[in-house]
Amino acid sequence: MHIGGMVDPNETPVMMPYKDQAGSGWHVIIRYHAGHERRIEGFATEDEAMAWIVENATEVDK
Repeated sequence: MHIGGMVDPNETPVMMPYKDQAGSGWHVIIRYHAGHERRIEGFATEDEAMAWIVENATEVDK
């Protein structure tokens, strides 16, 4: 049985905050289970990025 390609369309994307490589701020990476990512930039602190994740967790496309 091959299950590697099966993706649950109802599964919520994973969102994580990351510090910018230049060290000047933070961004959020949204990882979709279908294999693509989206980057949301412009957060001054990790707390701001986390607040965005909490506020938008139910609004992100699956």
